[in-house]
Amino acid sequence: MNESAASTITFSFDTVKSGIQSVLSVFTDNLTVANIASVLGIVIGACLTLYLFYWGARKGIAMLQSAFAGHGFHV
Repeated sequence: MNESAASTITFSFDTVKSGIQSVLSVFTDNLTVANIASVLGIVIGACLTLYLFYWGARKGIAMLQSAFAGHGFHV
């Protein structure tokens, strides 16, 4: 059997640890109160917009169904 094929592969957790630390340092170095507030504002605004669109679409569909059923338009 070939000696290189029988050798075991060693794995160093030090490289994984340093990689994780470098990624976390990038996130924590750029983390400010203003960044957190802007992300929360964007997320809340998007959720509110989607909810209002959903509510309006359901209201519009209900109005059209009611109108075609012969009950007239109701707001």
